[in-house]
Amino acid sequence: MAGLLLGLWGVAGCGPAGSGSPGSGTTNAAATSASKPVVVDIGGGTPLPVDITADTAIAPELERAEDLVRGGKLDAALAAYTQLLGKASDNEEVHFNYAHLLARMGRTNEAVAEYETALKLLPTYAEAHNNLGNLLVKQKKYDAAITHFQASIQANPKDSATYNNLGTAQATAGRVADAIPNFARAAQLNPDYVEAWFNLGRSDLTLGRLDEGIVALETALRLRPDLEPASKLLEMAKAAKKARGF
Repeated sequence: MAGLLLGLWGVAGCGPAGSGSPGSGTTNAAATSASKPVVVDIGGGTPLPVDITADTAIAPELERAEDLVRGGKLDAALAAYTQLLGKASDNEEVHFNYAHLLARMGRTNEAVAEYETALKLLPTYAEAHNNLGNLLVKQKKYDAAITHFQASIQANPKDSATYNNLGTAQATAGRVADAIPNFARAAQLNPDYVEAWFNLGRSDLTLGRLDEGIVALETALRLRPDLEPASKLLEMAKAAKKARGF
């Protein structure tokens, strides 16, 4: 599942964002619209809990706890994980799955602490870095989130969702120029990644890169013809290009 916080960044007043071209000080309709928040719910960016496949003593209990989660019995799952942690406090997967449950229940601060514990036990845990980054974005702790996304990419450089999440954190923090290569890398790794193409196109338009933005948005719409925000931005971008006489 990918594409957390798709298009939620606001970049007005952040240097070149919203200008007709980087540093030009002029505006156009497409770039101005691209700088406004657009909320699109087309998938989350947080991986599902990790299943322990090794033959360990706690594997059956973990599976039972996850069955409770899948069945929507979250309070019972919470009790099951509390018991599991008493037996396996040194198991990073248990802390990871428990954190995932806490985040689902809206207990974000506790989930952050559990992901941090998992990372103390396994510093190269890519999924934990990614999920923690997503929670930190929700808390508006963008610099910390970016650090964790970068650590996740270092541990697993082929995960397209993490590049998209990194780009989203950077763009939300007003660093749109930094975000563009990460959205592009996400789309390169997964050419069917609608969210990455949309985010790439929107970022290009924010910096006045009309041609690049049009191509990315057209790609997003080929993959998802009913993506209305992409249709609106594409229409504005083409109108702005026509107004320039191109």
